[in-house]
Amino acid sequence: MAEPLLISIITASLNNRRTVLATLESVRSQRFQSFEHIVCDGGSTDGTLDVLREFEDRYNLSWLSGHDRGISDAMNKGLQTAKGKYIIVIQADDVLIDSDVFSFVASQLVTETHDICSFEVIRDRSPFPPLRYRPIKIPWWYHFKHTIPHQGAFVHKRLFKKIGGFREEFSIAMDYDFFYRAFAAKARIRYFSRPVSLMGGCGISSGRQVLLKRLEEEKKVQELNEKSPFWRAAQKAFRLLYIPYKTHCLRRHKPPCVRVKPPSSS
Repeated sequence: MAEPLLISIITASLNNRRTVLATLESVRSQRFQSFEHIVCDGGSTDGTLDVLREFEDRYNLSWLSGHDRGISDAMNKGLQTAKGKYIIVIQADDVLIDSDVFSFVASQLVTETHDICSFEVIRDRSPFPPLRYRPIKIPWWYHFKHTIPHQGAFVHKRLFKKIGGFREEFSIAMDYDFFYRAFAAKARIRYFSRPVSLMGGCGISSGRQVLLKRLEEEKKVQELNEKSPFWRAAQKAFRLLYIPYKTHCLRRHKPPCVRVKPPSSS
């Protein structure tokens, strides 16, 4: 009988004591047990390491803590040790939506046909209704905006070997850069309508103060990766319209930073 497909979960953390407990519990509660969870901590001093120690004997969790050069460096450290055929990034303020996520996903990944299997993500915006974050399936839209939420993307390890890991010059848009390179490399992608995770409201790119930095990094991603004069011109025109629109919307309304609850392990 063939061994079940191994899934690797990578989490970067830094002083996430208030949220990482729910993240770990949502992974521990999975009924499908052929997975490894790798947490790369940047040297937390707030009690995060105590939470990690509490969970390290409860399921297949490994972690390390020490100085890193940012989130991309932390995730790349996880990639270096990951043994799974498919890898997903679940950050320290995200949770898997229920205990059957990996059971369903593994049944879809078993043939290893696709380089990326992209699932939906739910964005927690309490007290407002949750937002269903669906991957954008328009093939060319990645030229303008990020189209795949990384909390819903199971990426085959062969794709990382082909295009590399996360570029450290990006502190926010590293996932956009990675998937931009994946599309450019003609990665085989399959889309699913099932949500697999809840994205917390406290992520690195959720704050008002980082909006302009995120927009600047997205521009840099495009300049670094796009070779076509046509798409470069189209991107410039898009930014002329999108940046004023986005900054105006954010001035009008920004949901509070919140934390979603983990699923029940029952």
